[in-house]
Amino acid sequence: MPQIVVPVIAAALGGGTIATIVAYGIYYVGTTALTIAATRKLSGAAALENKGTLLNIREAAGAQEYVYGQVRKGGVLTYIDETGTDNKYLQMIITLAGHEVEEIGDIYINDEVVNLSVSNTVGGRWKNKIRIIKRDGSQTTADETMMSSAGVPSTFIGKGIAHLYVRLEYDADVFGGGIPTFTAVVKGKKVYDPRTGTTGWSANAALCIRDYITSSYGLADSTINDTYFSAAANDCDDNIPIKGGTQDRYLINGVVRADSPTGSALADMMQSCNGALYYSGGQWKLRVGVYEAPVKSFTLDDLRSEITLPTKMSRRDNFNRVVGTFINGSGDWIEGDYPPVTSSYFLNTEDNGIENTMDLPLPMVTNGARAQRIAKQALFRSREQMTISAEFGLSALSVEVGDIVDLTIAEYGFTNKEFEVKSWKMVISQEGGIRIALVLRETSQEAFAWDAEEEELASNNSNLPAYYDVGGVGVTLSGELRLVNEQVVGALLIEVTSNSEQADQFEAQYRKSGTTAWKSLGRSTSNDFEAVGISDGSFDGRARAINALGIRGDWTTVSNFYVSIFAALPQDVEDFSANVVGNSLHLTWTPSPDLDLSHYKIRYSKAISGASYQNAIDMVDKVSRPANSVVIPAKTGTYFIKAVDKLGNLSANPASIVVVTNVSDIDALNVVETRQQDPSFSGTKSSVVVTSDDYGAYLTLDTVTLFDAYAGDFDDALGLFDGGGGSVATSGIYYFDNYVDLGSKYVSRVKTDIDVDFLDYVNTFDDAGGLFEAREGVFDGDPSQFDTVSVRTQMSYTDDNPSGSPTWSAWRNFVVGDIAARAIRFRAILTSKSAGDDFVGAVAAPAVRGLTAIVDMPDRVESASDITYTGTYAVTFPAAFKATPAIGIAASLANGDRYAISGKSRTGFTITTYTGGSVSTNPATFDYVAKGYGKGLT
Repeated sequence: MPQIVVPVIAAALGGGTIATIVAYGIYYVGTTALTIAATRKLSGAAALENKGTLLNIREAAGAQEYVYGQVRKGGVLTYIDETGTDNKYLQMIITLAGHEVEEIGDIYINDEVVNLSVSNTVGGRWKNKIRIIKRDGSQTTADETMMSSAGVPSTFIGKGIAHLYVRLEYDADVFGGGIPTFTAVVKGKKVYDPRTGTTGWSANAALCIRDYITSSYGLADSTINDTYFSAAANDCDDNIPIKGGTQDRYLINGVVRADSPTGSALADMMQSCNGALYYSGGQWKLRVGVYEAPVKSFTLDDLRSEITLPTKMSRRDNFNRVVGTFINGSGDWIEGDYPPVTSSYFLNTEDNGIENTMDLPLPMVTNGARAQRIAKQALFRSREQMTISAEFGLSALSVEVGDIVDLTIAEYGFTNKEFEVKSWKMVISQEGGIRIALVLRETSQEAFAWDAEEEELASNNSNLPAYYDVGGVGVTLSGELRLVNEQVVGALLIEVTSNSEQADQFEAQYRKSGTTAWKSLGRSTSNDFEAVGISDGSFDGRARAINALGIRGDWTTVSNFYVSIFAALPQDVEDFSANVVGNSLHLTWTPSPDLDLSHYKIRYSKAISGASYQNAIDMVDKVSRPANSVVIPAKTGTYFIKAVDKLGNLSANPASIVVVTNVSDIDALNVVETRQQDPSFSGTKSSVVVTSDDYGAYLTLDTVTLFDAYAGDFDDALGLFDGGGGSVATSGIYYFDNYVDLGSKYVSRVKTDIDVDFLDYVNTFDDAGGLFEAREGVFDGDPSQFDTVSVRTQMSYTDDNPSGSPTWSAWRNFVVGDIAARAIRFRAILTSKSAGDDFVGAVAAPAVRGLTAIVDMPDRVESASDITYTGTYAVTFPAAFKATPAIGIAASLANGDRYAISGKSRTGFTITTYTGGSVSTNPATFDYVAKGYGKGLT
């Protein structure tokens, strides 16, 4: 709250000299919202004085009392004596005022109005034992009746002192209760009216204030600006409509003691007219609580400094209710409560139902309607708290304290916004120029109007938002993946938007839809908030704005926003390429940018044209991130790749590449054994069956439920007739009809050729969803199932004789592989991950139309040179060939000799030298080369 200047004025006036007052410069005494707090404190003394006005006080030297307007009061017992035989009489002089009054009206004995007889005695129950003489202070001679009492000096006149002479004649029956209290209704001091130049009684608030500061403190008339006081007096005389008629706008009806604190008395007088007393231009000026039009308009061009605004308004002094006391002139002049003033608009609309009450005593107001009107004006003024400071150019020279000016400054939302000048000071700028420093307090016409509505005051002729105005916000929810500590997590994003200039910060919260507890995402000047660590699901999000004063706006909520960041398909793999190096195939691709990428899946089809992803087999189930390459055995065919996320979702479209290689030629492979299973598939079957269609026989998964064991109506079964009603086995095994026995242990290259189709038992042509031209794969396939079926081949081997009691190795997956073994057996694993109805079984299956295992052995060459022998020499190969190799000889023989080869086998041969028909005895040397395939191992 701004500094209260009333005590400063009090000190100045208390000094009693104009020099003291002028030394303080420009001052302001007011009873607007600026000084309400001080008024409540300073009125305490006046309130106590008021409670004593209905008493008779005995003081040796009592302070002088000024009576303004009309009040009922007691007085100071300035004289009391007992006279007559046996002290029969008690005589008292009760001083009512230290000045001449207009009239002494009704007399109260205790709280009863009494009538005086011609002889000034009181009859009735007082039995003429009381005599009262009224003296208004205008008397110039002594009263003979009073002088008839020996106790009163004959020289006593009491001119200029309003008093009562009271004489009580002793009577135990009449005064058994003690000496009564005497009070009178007094029309008080006669005051000067500068409008007419005459002096007479008046309760006009402006005239009473003028009289108080001149007669009580000796201020010369030249220090009073009677132009302002006359205008204020006219405002006080205005007729204000009330129920049943009209009344003067502002009156003062009260008592001021000469020894009361000046600030207290003056504040009470100001409160009676919602006035402002200030010293400016060498004179005292008065304005009362009446709206005045602006005398000056300022714009941004008039400013010579920045505007200083308060950082925070005082909510403590934002009152919405006023209560207090007044002197009820219609109820024996007893102090009571005036009707309280409560603003339901301020209370419920602006203050959130929190009551804040102002205690405003009005000890110089004697009318309830006037008290309520003053209270309402004080309430309205309390809502106008904005005070600004700025320096202006010379255009502000003509304004003075108390004037109303208006400001038009778009940056502050001011359009002819009205302010009251609270302080005026001339300053010299650093450049030597003259500036006028003004302190301005907001005001408005509505604050002074008895019939104004609170809504009008709240708008206050300005588009500057109220301090509690925050404004709404917009809220947008989204979801995305984040990488946190090498872990992929989901994030719910809340974007907050606002067009409100009052929005200083934002606050956001979220929760899982269907739950009650909100989780805070904090407060920030940023518009973006995020909740990290969420999974897919439905969420609620809300946000609100907070202004610079900490006032929170209303929540804006977005409900049931579904986050599907994990369920989104990975991006398609790009830049898929292949390079054959020897018998190896190097596959590479560009790494996927998906944060939730788990791995890559590679499939293979032996077709080099017309191959499709769904009719391929799994070549590599998993190439884990961050790898973006893999090396596999080279085979001619088409290779496909898809990205797989952590939920198992695969990218929509496979990348593919066709590889044509002559690996068999490069490695000089020789087919040793072939085990072709199609079309009869005569091997052992487990959960697989052989069936046929228009394209021929094929091997596929069996159904879990037999035809005649399927429950329900026949025509309720899902899918195709031979699909088992969605009960296809999820896996099955086909064992080749025979193993391969190589006779002994060899190193062999084993490979398979597989032809696979995709079978979808549920989605017939009529059942397929989506757009026809958007469908992938074969005509009757379901693209959602293309990655759910596969076939893989496995082999097992032994070094033992397979016809005996061999020990076989564990089964292992292979497509192409080199193996050292005597015998090899094969099988095919058919799988389907497609879930059928009620998860009874699968709804799709692979159709294996071609299945062959091939055992190759590469070319092998053995050689030796410079072997010396005589006659016969047996060559044993380092390892046996699979078949008898071809042998080439280069020999150095004696003249006439020749050689012959015999005993050629997989393991070696014999060379013999002949001379004629006999075995030669001559030494000989030879080289040999044996070319075949297969290498026997021990």
